Amino acid sequence: MTNKVLVLEGITPQSIPYDELFLLDKPVILKGLVKDWPLVKAGQQSANTVMQELEQHDSGRPLLVYKGPAAIKSRFAYDQSCTGFNFSSERSNIAEVFAAIRSQLADEVHDYLYINSLRLDDGFPALSDTHQLTFDHVEFNNNQPVAKIWLGTESVAAAHFDQPKNIACCVLGERRFTLFPPEQVSNLYPGPLSPTPGGQVVTMADLSQPDFERFPRLKNALENAYIADLEPGDALYYPSMWWHEVQAFDRFNAMINFWWMTAAPYLGSPMDVLMHAMMSVRDRPEKEKQAWKALFDYYIFADSEQVRAHLPPQSHGALAPMDDNLTRRLRAMIRNNLNR
Repeated sequence: MTNKVLVLEGITPQSIPYDELFLLDKPVILKGLVKDWPLVKAGQQSANTVMQELEQHDSGRPLLVYKGPAAIKSRFAYDQSCTGFNFSSERSNIAEVFAAIRSQLADEVHDYLYINSLRLDDGFPALSDTHQLTFDHVEFNNNQPVAKIWLGTESVAAAHFDQPKNIACCVLGERRFTLFPPEQVSNLYPGPLSPTPGGQVVTMADLSQPDFERFPRLKNALENAYIADLEPGDALYYPSMWWHEVQAFDRFNAMINFWWMTAAPYLGSPMDVLMHAMMSVRDRPEKEKQAWKALFDYYIFADSEQVRAHLPPQSHGALAPMDDNLTRRLRAMIRNNLNR
C-alpha cells in the first residue's frame, strides 16, 4: 500500500506556498503549475514542435548523452558486475541527439537516449528566462535554485537521493515518481558508492519487477512509497534526501527541475563526512563503534546550544555556531591531520 501524495490545485509560479511545503516535509504535486510555459504549450501541438523550439534556442555547447541499446528496456543502470553500466556515454549536441531520436520514432525496438542534468542557462539561455518560478522565501536568500533540463526517450532513473530540495516540472510526456522517505535506505539495497550511473548511489532493485527473494526488505520500502504521476504542466516538490525513481513514458520527454540547498554553502558536503567515517569508524571493534556513535549523537545530532551551554563562550572552538571563518579553520585542521 503506497501513501497518497497531496495535490494542490490553482498554484501559479508566483504563488508557490513554500511555508506549507516546507512544513509538510513530504512530496506534493503542484497541479498545472507550469501549464503556461512556452515549451508546455508547444508540446500540446507535438513532440516535434518542442524539439524544434529547443533546436532554435540551442546554445550549441557540447553535452553529455547516455545511450542504451534496446535490451535495457529504458532502465539506465549497472551492468552485471556493478563495476560499469548497461549504457555508454559520449559527447554530442542537441542536433545529433534529436536526429537520432527522430530516425527511430516509428520503430518499436529502438535505442534509448538520455540527456540528464543539463543546466538550462547553459544549454538554452533564452528559454531559461521564460521558464522560471518565483523564489521569494527566506530559504533562498543564500541558496539560489539552479534550473536543469532533462531530455530524451523513455527512461527509468533508478531510485536515488539528492542532497538539494527539488521542484520537478513536467514539460513534455508523462512521468511517474516513486518516492521513499530517507529512513527507507536499508530497504532499498543501494548499489556501489562508485561508480554511479548519474553521480549518486542508486538502488540495485528494479521497482517495476521486484525480486523479493533477492531483495526481501524491498517489500517494506514499497509499502512506504509515495507515487506521483505527472502530466505536462504539473510539478512535484520533494524534500532533500528523499529517494526517488523517475520514469519517463513517452518517445520524447522533457522535464525542467529546480534544485537548491538549504544549508549555508560553506558547510560543504555531508557525504565527505560519511566517507571519512567509513575510513575511520566503520571497521573498529563493535564496542568502540558504539562509543563513537554516542559521541556523534552528542556532538552532531543533539541540540548544539545544549552541548556548549556549560562552557565559557571563549572556549567554544569547534562547538561554536558555524560560519565561513570557522569552517575554513576546521578544514585546515582536518587537512593537517590527514597529511600526518
